[in-house]
This record gives sequence, C-alpha cells and structure tokens, in this order.
Amino acid sequence: MALLLYLYGSTPRHFDYIYIGALCVSAIFCWQDKDSFGALVVLLCYWLLSKIIYIAPDTVFYRIVIYSCSLGIAIFYFRYPIAKVLTAFVVFTVCIEFYWWMSAYANKPRIIYFIGLMAIAVWLKRLLINRALLMSEYLGYSGGKVALDGNVGAILFGYFILLILMTTEYFIRHLTSFKDMLIIYDLFPPISMFMSALTLAVIYMHYFYNQSQKHLSA
Repeated sequence: MALLLYLYGSTPRHFDYIYIGALCVSAIFCWQDKDSFGALVVLLCYWLLSKIIYIAPDTVFYRIVIYSCSLGIAIFYFRYPIAKVLTAFVVFTVCIEFYWWMSAYANKPRIIYFIGLMAIAVWLKRLLINRALLMSEYLGYSGGKVALDGNVGAILFGYFILLILMTTEYFIRHLTSFKDMLIIYDLFPPISMFMSALTLAVIYMHYFYNQSQKHLSA
C-alpha cells in the first residue's frame, strides 16, 4: 500500500482511493487492537462521506441537503467552540450562495464540498472523543480513552482549520478584486495528503507500541 501511495499518490484523486483502501486493510490488520481499530473506523467514515459529498452535483437540492445537515451538526454540538465556527460559516455561505444566485454569478465555486467536510470533521471529532464509551456500549470493549484519540483529534482539528482557510480564500477570490489569490488553493492538496499520511502513521505507531507492550509483559 505504501508503494502504491509512492507511485500513484501524487495526484489527489488517486491518493484518495489508495488511502481509503489503506484504511480498509489497516482496519482488518488492527482488528485485535480495538483502540487502533476504532480510530481507523472514524477515519474511514470521514473519507467515505467526503467522497459522497464530492460526487454530489452542485444543484439546489444537494445544497439544501448538505447545508441543512451541516447546520444540524453545528447546532447539535453548538456548546463547543468548533461548532460555533461551523455555524457561522454555514450561515454566511448560505447567504453568499443566495447572493450568487440572485446576481447570476457565472463562476460560482463549489463551496458545498468544503462546508460538508467541515461538518463531518466536527461530527467525527466529537465521535472520536466519545469513542471509548461507544465501543463499550456497542462492542463490549472496556478500554479507556487513550492518547491516540487526542492525537487523531488534533489532526482532524488541523484539517478543519485548513478547510476554513480554503473556504475563506474562495470567498475572497469570488467576492473581492483579489481574483488571483491561490495561496491556500495551491497548498491544500499537499498539506491535506500529508495530514492523512500522518494520521495513518500515528495509528500504526500506537498499534505497534501496544503490541510491543503485550510482548514485554508476557
């Protein structure tokens, strides 16, 4: 899998599919370590949902669905600062979408994708925090919260910040005279791919550390 990422992972589209495959294989490989498995399932949910949003056409129907779901997630977790930020972006984006529609703006960007990703990041970050409780309830696993949750959650939060910067730059480019501002646009693919690879590396480091501790205790 690492060889495939090296040979074909330079383009975001190939990277996405190879990475999803890597998550599936890793989930099978790490099945015995429920902490690593739980984190992998959270990541797999994120990538599968992101692909669904990616292939969704930018029509009025899908805008309503994605913005409504995003706002629902934001309101549900509104007591957390990250959800408050998401709420502000969803409301602002809906207003701007209406403005673009009224003005018949021809070059309207596909903002629903990035708002959808932000919402999924908020939801899964909260899910990751409650991972131990959920796994205890549904899988009978009594393990406690581990550092892995915090590490993966921190990377998810970093990706959330990257999405905020990307969306903000889109607004600047399509609402002001700074039409050539492409700093985050150019940096987004390599940074997001690095974060994805880093997340998988962190999970495997945790997995092999747990395995080594078992052998040492034996």
